[in-house]
Amino acid sequence: MMDNIDAVLSIMQYIYENIMYAELNTKSDYCQCCGYTGEIQIVTDEDGKLVWECPNCGNQNQDKMNVARRTCGYIGTQYWNQGRTQEIKERVLHVSNETLVPEAEEIAETVNA
Repeated sequence: MMDNIDAVLSIMQYIYENIMYAELNTKSDYCQCCGYTGEIQIVTDEDGKLVWECPNCGNQNQDKMNVARRTCGYIGTQYWNQGRTQEIKERVLHVSNETLVPEAEEIAETVNA
């Protein structure tokens, strides 16, 4: 969302005017092996287990990466069991750096006017 500040402002304005409580969650993981900052991916290893992997260098050592995700209302930095990891992997991204939802586009026009 760093590259789409208009979307962030639009969403915050919509929350303020309509909902009064919501959260914006970003993924700012860090790989200690290569210095990658972004979203550490969840992949399936050769044994069929879900593991966290740096998309830049392929590091899968959890002791050498920092991952944070919101689970059960709290931001957790521990690694999760397979069931929770699957749920995290299947989450849907509602707003990306490239898109705005139609309502947010209207709000962005109002906010930036």
